[in-house]
Amino acid sequence: MVPLASVRGRPRSANKKLLVSVRYSPEVIAYFKSTGEGWQSLMDSVLRKYVARHSRGA
Repeated sequence: MVPLASVRGRPRSANKKLLVSVRYSPEVIAYFKSTGEGWQSLMDSVLRKYVARHSRGA
């Protein structure tokens, strides 16, 4: 028998994310929210691409 707590919820991701509090300009948030469902994931993707492009030459 498997404990119920280990079966419930979303499976744990190997790619953990951190919870942080960040302030963005209203225009930035409005743009990403206007893209619809998944806007936070889109924002993460855009920031990841920026970091990848700007950290290679460092």
